[in-house]
Amino acid sequence: MASTSKLRNVSAVESELEKSARAHRILEMEGQGDMTLGHMSVRDPEGRGFWLKRKAIGLGQVLGPSDFTLLDFDGNKLAGDGEVHNEWPIHSEILLRRPDINAIGHTHPFYGCVFSAADEELRAVALEGGYFHPTVPRYSASYDLINTKHLGVGVAEALGDTSFALFLKNHGVVFCGKSTEHATLMAIFLEKACRAQLVIKSSGVSWSWPDDEAMKSRGPQTFHQGLIDRSWRFYSEKLDWLMGSRDNEKAKGEFFAR
Repeated sequence: MASTSKLRNVSAVESELEKSARAHRILEMEGQGDMTLGHMSVRDPEGRGFWLKRKAIGLGQVLGPSDFTLLDFDGNKLAGDGEVHNEWPIHSEILLRRPDINAIGHTHPFYGCVFSAADEELRAVALEGGYFHPTVPRYSASYDLINTKHLGVGVAEALGDTSFALFLKNHGVVFCGKSTEHATLMAIFLEKACRAQLVIKSSGVSWSWPDDEAMKSRGPQTFHQGLIDRSWRFYSEKLDWLMGSRDNEKAKGEFFAR
């Protein structure tokens, strides 16, 4: 499928927002939606701040650039017609602290929310858990919504300088990436990893996980840019099939034959 930017002359901003809108719909498809809660952002390519999904619509209702508002790092709205999510400081403070991060999301997926209440670390039960090695940190300094700059700073500090995911204790998850594609996959893989650990813990069977030395070897083999590119393409094509070819058996066969 040709990208929007190849079909007509669009700005870097519009191209990023079209991609972020698609990412929101992919997350809805993958079970990350919670009514109208949850939001992703992308750093403004022109350096003015960041674009954040507008308030009062669900992840699956984000259709294009008009569903975003441009905020500066103090939460002032610079462009866009929608209301602003109260937890915008999650995005502003991480972007300020981490120049390597260009996209951020916060959602309430079922297994991620349940695991956020646990006191143990996420382990590499399967491949997905290993993508977050050595750990996914937790923010537990406050149980309030992250709706002030002060709380946002605490979240950014808890995330640290190298992690791309964070549990908000008894609340939800934060996921980040160098790109929108990267951040989206962090959300999907984190939910899979949480589910795997909760399932094996509740099964009662004896279990273990790879040690640090094993993860140092396996990590570069399993998580890399190629995986991000292929996985984004897979979920993007899956979304197109579900949205446009739900009853088309030929399209279904073509998608699952890949």
